[in-house]
Amino acid sequence: MGTRGRALRLGGLQAEELGRADGELVLGIPGLSANLRSFDLLAERCADAGLRFVAMDLRGRGLSEDSGPGTYGWPAHARDVTRVARLLDAGRYSVVGWSMGAFVAMEVARRDPRRVERLVLVDAVGPASDVVARVVTASAERLGTVYPSIGAFLDLVRGLGTIDPWNDFWEAYFLYDLTEAEGGVRPRTSRAAVMEDLAYGAAHDPSELWADLTMPVLLVRAIRPLHPQLGGHLVDDGLLARFRSEVPHAQAVDVDANHYTVGADPAALEAIARFLAG
Repeated sequence: MGTRGRALRLGGLQAEELGRADGELVLGIPGLSANLRSFDLLAERCADAGLRFVAMDLRGRGLSEDSGPGTYGWPAHARDVTRVARLLDAGRYSVVGWSMGAFVAMEVARRDPRRVERLVLVDAVGPASDVVARVVTASAERLGTVYPSIGAFLDLVRGLGTIDPWNDFWEAYFLYDLTEAEGGVRPRTSRAAVMEDLAYGAAHDPSELWADLTMPVLLVRAIRPLHPQLGGHLVDDGLLARFRSEVPHAQAVDVDANHYTVGADPAALEAIARFLAG
């Protein structure tokens, strides 16, 4: 792991900045229950390319505020992203969204098309299959659980088999979201916020946002199954073919990783940094 970025407090949102202050701005939007540490490796790669990378904790996640019931959903997160861009005095900016963050990124593109320079969608672009929905919902429902110790929590996560290989990057990612609780530790991320976002996603089709993707777009697709036993892909072959037909200018790259690790895979990092640097 390299040098951490500079912490920023932007309203009720926590963010972290790495790279040249005068570099072109890239905003990183994490997934459903993820946090800004997901982008540590990409931020380093982009900083090396002369870009200014700012990763965010979405509201209700990490160190950002939990704004309460009725304040979530992709449009609310997209408004936060465009507000962050304004607070950072960015005339134009690019966006990287991973998992649900990709849906938020497309909503940002719909709302702010003149300012969004480039768009990266990491392993999410359309409706989820039933298998994917079941796996994601089961994971979200575990939020709020208290674990007896940090070690017990990390042992559980490693034992799931979804993070392979395990390394210091993943340990830092999971530790960032832990906080002390009576009887041990628990994730900071709000279960209520995540469940509200899940409900929003179940009622809305992300492909309805494709018509607004007029800027250069890169889709990074994980080709390994979501779950080692249950399988599932966020972007299967049929969805990819449909996306490429309806957004013909979009580029796509397949990466030999699963949904949970794809955005930190060396091949993905190289493809994304090269695309963002133009």
